[in-house]
Amino acid sequence: MGQLGDLEQKIEAKRNELNLAYRVYGLLSETVLKLSIELDKLLNAYYELTLVRTA
Repeated sequence: MGQLGDLEQKIEAKRNELNLAYRVYGLLSETVLKLSIELDKLLNAYYELTLVRTA
C-alpha cells in the first residue's frame, strides 16, 4: 500500500479513537483536543500529498 493508503488507514484509526474518546470523556476534554489535533495533522498531510499528485 502506498503513502495515501497508509494515511487513509491512520486517519480512519484516529477518527475512531477520537469518537471513542469523545463518548468517554466529553467534547471539552484535553484527551479529545489532543486527538483532534493529531487528526488535523494527518488530514493536512493527506491533503498535501493529494495536491502534489494532482499538480
